[in-house]
Amino acid sequence: MIKFDTSRKRFFGFILLGWVLLIISDRIGELRQYQGAFVAMYALAIASIILLTGYSGQLSLGHSALMAVGAYAGALSINNLKLPPALALIIGALVAGIFGLLLGRLS
Repeated sequence: MIKFDTSRKRFFGFILLGWVLLIISDRIGELRQYQGAFVAMYALAIASIILLTGYSGQLSLGHSALMAVGAYAGALSINNLKLPPALALIIGALVAGIFGLLLGRLS
């Protein structure tokens, strides 16, 4: 019998939650999807800033700027390139990562 530790249970729980959210996203309206996306975005931003300031004790001045760069790149790729939102999310994350890497190399 396979023993699962707490981190694996939590990982599989998040995977299951993701699949459930994907399945029910077809059954709810656009307004609820929009609200859910905002809640997820703010939860991710808050969790990352808590991780940075609370656990490591660092002060982040560029945290929100890199998040804004990724959001701007995602919005431009949806509006100008007419890409699907899932691909725009990946592009926004890559652009923010590259911008952060370049900014880190310069400083």
